[in-house]
Amino acid sequence: MADREAPTIGEYLIDALAKRGVGHVFGVPGDYILRLFQIGSERGMTMVNSTREEAAVYAADGYARENGLGAVAVTYGVGTLATLAATGGANAEHVPVLIVGGGPGLGERDGRRIHHMPTDDMDTPRRMISEVTSRAVVVDDPETAFEAIDDAIEACASGLRPVYVELPRDLIDARPEQVWRHSPAVAAGAEPDGLLGAAVSDVVGVLDAAARPVVWTGVGVLRRGLGERVSALAERMGAPIVESVMGKGAVAERHPLALGVYSGATSDERVSSVVEGADVVLALGLVENDINLGAFTVDIPTERRITVNERAVSVGYRAYGPLGFDEVAEALFAAPLRERSAPEGLPHSWDSLRCQDGRVTCDSLAGTLNDFLRPDDILVSDVGVAAHLTMDVRLAAPGQLHIARYYVGMGFAVPAATGAVLARGEGRAIVLVGDGSFQMTGFDLSTAVRYGTAPIVLVLDNHGYGAERSIVDGPFNDVAPWDYGAVGAVVGAAGVNVSTLAELTEALDEARRDGGRAWVIGVDLDAHDFPRALRRLGEGLERLMHRD
Repeated sequence: MADREAPTIGEYLIDALAKRGVGHVFGVPGDYILRLFQIGSERGMTMVNSTREEAAVYAADGYARENGLGAVAVTYGVGTLATLAATGGANAEHVPVLIVGGGPGLGERDGRRIHHMPTDDMDTPRRMISEVTSRAVVVDDPETAFEAIDDAIEACASGLRPVYVELPRDLIDARPEQVWRHSPAVAAGAEPDGLLGAAVSDVVGVLDAAARPVVWTGVGVLRRGLGERVSALAERMGAPIVESVMGKGAVAERHPLALGVYSGATSDERVSSVVEGADVVLALGLVENDINLGAFTVDIPTERRITVNERAVSVGYRAYGPLGFDEVAEALFAAPLRERSAPEGLPHSWDSLRCQDGRVTCDSLAGTLNDFLRPDDILVSDVGVAAHLTMDVRLAAPGQLHIARYYVGMGFAVPAATGAVLARGEGRAIVLVGDGSFQMTGFDLSTAVRYGTAPIVLVLDNHGYGAERSIVDGPFNDVAPWDYGAVGAVVGAAGVNVSTLAELTEALDEARRDGGRAWVIGVDLDAHDFPRALRRLGEGLERLMHRD
């Protein structure tokens, strides 16, 4: 007989999320998950009905970046599979999102074909989503369900990756025979003191001997909120700080040692000269991929690089591992490093940004945002031209930017902004989104309006897929023309179209004053106007291709 002292499995899941600080679950209430939506609402959880499953994951992604954990609830089959692209983005971008998928009851798993699935293999959704999550489990035993839920949430939050939990609908109201008494997890796999000590000693020795060190921050620093501690470390060493593309916003960009983003050919040439002229570059939490390395145009020899990532430490050609990033970072922050003064006359990539009156350009828009952003704003950017443009925006506060820069999943920004503001509970989202991306998920702005988050959405209307145009142009890059200023009225927001810098400034000021309402500002751009980072990448790749 079930223990009446125990909550149901559905109640336990909702309560476990609430204990982790989750106050909103995003999703679409399909049949196999409806009961969980009902339980969540009854227990004080805000169950946010997004416009589609992909948008729900993007919203939970934005929520998790602010809160440390986000959650999604969707129905079986069609609901789970509709999350795949956005879940893949959270996985690639190191974001902890728990995906809860409803499933057929245990009594229904007898070979019958059911709706939402074209075959009788009921494990297909779990297997498919397992490719873009760190863990994918089916809760199929009431006696171990609470433990499975706790383990999944812990793996998601601590591992900084999405996790999938499938919950059969006939178990949502089930109670275990015995009450699960959660025990605090015992830290497993502690790093051997000798290995950790040897790695940190080697790192400190090389840094102390360096005359011109540079610190290069990655997504590992950003997701863990270590920007202030990294800045303090750089101050002790007198080392300039550059950010990776995925790690942008990890440190306070108004700090005098923060030079901007370094990613090889896409970088400001003066910033590149500082990094590539350093005698040692300390890369912290950097993921080495084509985005962070500027299509592999980064020019830092291995012998002048120290890398501390999630699994190991390398000092030149010497490798130490396995070692966890957190343990190494803590030891490095506490290490007695040699102190030195910072170089004088350091360049900052924002200093060379030129803004001219007349028609709005990518450069003038970035410059305008530099002045417009407040420390409590949340800048959320979509991919393509918008993403490259944000590399020129000097953020007003650490952790202010949310962007799916590596996975490049179009349609991220509008729903992610809703999730980010709901998680923070204050501030205003400033959204940069291209016209192509906006046409994918822009109408999820209705969710923002419904929940009163009042974002300011700038639609970069360059009449098609601008990033693709910079590679190969043609009519296949065009998108249907929309009146973006008029879109706002459809969902209860204000809207206006602008084409000049003066009009943009006026529209932003009016939107700022109108703090209780969402705004859509359609920004008319030339189809062949590209941000500086995108222009530099093209020029750098061309130089590489023509190198003797």
